[in-house]
Amino acid sequence: MAKPWHDMTALELGHLIGERSINPIDLAQYFLGRIKKFDPERRIYVRLTEDRALKEAEAAAIRAERGSRLSPLDGVPISWKDLFDTAGVATEAGTRLYEGRIPTADAECLTRASRAGLVCLGKTNMPDIAFSGIGVNPWTGTGPNPFDREVDRVPGGSSAGAALSIAEGLAPAAIGSDTAGSVRIPAAWCGITGLKTTHGQISLEGVIPLSYSQDTIGPLTRDVADANILYSILSGRPAADLSGVSLKGVRILRATSQFDELTDPAITTKIKEGLVLLEAAGAEITEGPVPAFDEVGALSTKHGSPAAIEACMMYGDQIRANRGCMYEPIEERILAAEKYTAVDAAALYRGMERLGAEYIKQTAGYDLVVGTTQPEHPPAIGPLLQSVDAYLRATMMSISLTRLANLLRLCATTLPCGMESGFPVGLMLMAPGDCEGKLLRLSAAVEKTLKPLNG
Repeated sequence: MAKPWHDMTALELGHLIGERSINPIDLAQYFLGRIKKFDPERRIYVRLTEDRALKEAEAAAIRAERGSRLSPLDGVPISWKDLFDTAGVATEAGTRLYEGRIPTADAECLTRASRAGLVCLGKTNMPDIAFSGIGVNPWTGTGPNPFDREVDRVPGGSSAGAALSIAEGLAPAAIGSDTAGSVRIPAAWCGITGLKTTHGQISLEGVIPLSYSQDTIGPLTRDVADANILYSILSGRPAADLSGVSLKGVRILRATSQFDELTDPAITTKIKEGLVLLEAAGAEITEGPVPAFDEVGALSTKHGSPAAIEACMMYGDQIRANRGCMYEPIEERILAAEKYTAVDAAALYRGMERLGAEYIKQTAGYDLVVGTTQPEHPPAIGPLLQSVDAYLRATMMSISLTRLANLLRLCATTLPCGMESGFPVGLMLMAPGDCEGKLLRLSAAVEKTLKPLNG
């Protein structure tokens, strides 16, 4: 029996469009209908771009009929996080500071996607200016994690709606951003795949910033192949060749140290089950600390995070002039960065540069460094809205491991690695910056090997 469209990957749908088994207009209407039915409160999509989607689908249908498709995803609808500018449609980045903000042009990466024939379904939910790893937004509401239908739990952030649009069958793929883990966190907690690209690989032009030195753009998808083609489209770089991928002779380091210190032992056990499968497939697995991880974490604790410092520089005056237009704990986290001095900033940025080089030396003998994506399962939403301390603890927990890749300028993926206590576990794969092609090939091999754990 054929899978329903909402369970198919973007490439599967694109293939069927190419065969003329699916009309892109029908496909766009199908997903728009599901969004209206299953997200009536707009906690996943803050707004639809229905007119645009149908016009883009009509153009894709004509191209498919003529045999002149623009890419393998021509006619496939996807969702966009609400910090990517969309011409003539509000782009508010989850904050009342930008309420009613309507850009006049698309973000550059959205333009690239449109030129490849992708169909824009709408804008997905996120916390204020993307400054939260748990994804909670009291203004727009928070879509709950799909793996607990009794207790509303966080979806992960800040690309919260992006991950939920896939997990709930409301888009085949989504585009999000990752500053300290904002693609990988919700992907891991929602049981899907996420790609954190190297800073600078995909243009940030027309993207509302959180941190000009740390922001990255990446896809959230059902599998690595979709992440690969979307990365290619958004970056303008060739897609990696995923044929014949293998783990034979691949050298993998499982990072210990803070990964083991911070992670629930039951989750670590599930990760190790996955690594047993990788070893059986021919990978050479070693366990040990990566000193640069510990040092860059300590550096940021002492001298501040780039995201907080840069957000304070960009938004501090607006926040003080418009108190209450951001969720209070986010306001306070941003304004707290004022305590850091110019000496702190210099020490931070010079230290990150030095430790990035140290990381390359420390991991030079390995093809991948891996660890858990999320150290704990998603917490319940209710208590986080009642206690600032609980909110801040959950926020810092969510980014504790993912932020390391941002601080050290790495690229990374998160892949599903089985279930524990009814929740998905994410395995994070990391590679040096600008090595997306190798990372994606190895991620495809790991994905294939982990199938017994993921059903």
